Amino acid sequence: YQSGMRTGNKTYAMWCLSTHSVLIPYMTGKPLKSIEEQCQVCVSQMTELKEEEQSTCTRIIWQLCLNLMGQSNATVELRGRAIDEKEDSSSVLGNSTFPIIKTIAYSLFGEYELGASQEISLLNHFELNGGHFITMMYMFHQALCLYAMAKKNRKTKKYKTRAKILRKKLTASFKRGNPNVVHYVCLLNAEHAAIDQKKDAKDVCKLYNDAIVISARGGYVNDAALAHERFADFLLSNVGDTDEAKYHIEEAIKCYTGWGAMRKVEHLREQYQGVLVGSSTT
Repeated sequence: YQSGMRTGNKTYAMWCLSTHSVLIPYMTGKPLKSIEEQCQVCVSQMTELKEEEQSTCTRIIWQLCLNLMGQSNATVELRGRAIDEKEDSSSVLGNSTFPIIKTIAYSLFGEYELGASQEISLLNHFELNGGHFITMMYMFHQALCLYAMAKKNRKTKKYKTRAKILRKKLTASFKRGNPNVVHYVCLLNAEHAAIDQKKDAKDVCKLYNDAIVISARGGYVNDAALAHERFADFLLSNVGDTDEAKYHIEEAIKCYTGWGAMRKVEHLREQYQGVLVGSSTT
């Protein structure tokens, strides 16, 4: 950022600003409130310097943060104080960040069919030095959507096949030395095992627990919450262990609360109201 500003390369500087101040903090699970505040600062500077593409990218991520925080009436639609995907369609729809952030929103709010339908040609970007952070997030969240759809449509192989490709891409990146995807790989391994009817439930449970531990140890509170949530779904649908599922839903709620994603917390409470009856988190 500083080098770009010193040399007059404001375009490069603004991309660096967005990555350092918004994208990386989001990926690593920093509090949404602080990210939202940084978005305001970044967009103000980008607008002043007439760097509209970077401003639009940042506003798209900003609106996702607002949706998660409950500061918008929307969940998967990017509509609110930062941006409106319908009113600003001319600038938003042509921005490569838009379908990526939509996929993440679909994944987090359980709109798996919509998330699974998002196909973006980002694999070439991913091959460059392990991949850009936003590409990693996109592949992870779309794989989650695909695995969720594979679970609902066991006779349809297309979802599992596409999810397997993404999982292998992330696994290969990890084996090449990319440390930023290890927790993604762990959760996707659990999701893959969960739809394998030959897998013992205890082995699948261990994979989910590994994903939770590795995410939490890395400070990825957002992904630890997601791992708890997906584990709870497996326990309810595949194992029938309501008590253990309730525990993991409660842990997911604690993690999402710590992250500042209060609309996501409401979403979980509504989705699992019957399971959480009598819980201290209700």
